[in-house]
Amino acid sequence: MVPAILAVESLGFAVEVNRDRVCARRGHEEYAAEDPVALLGLIRLVELRSWDWGASDLQIDETLRRYGAG
Repeated sequence: MVPAILAVESLGFAVEVNRDRVCARRGHEEYAAEDPVALLGLIRLVELRSWDWGASDLQIDETLRRYGAG
């Protein structure tokens, strides 16, 4: 958990840890997740895929097929 918090802080975020969630703020960006690892994953997901990070139906189908899950 601590390495994930340190990684988020190294990206320039202020981190706040509450009982049931972890929040990160940087400028106008604000993220929240259940734990620091999920928070780091969410931040990186948005950085890599933008705020419109969801997958299309086609992307879902192709990915599931590629990994034998669909």
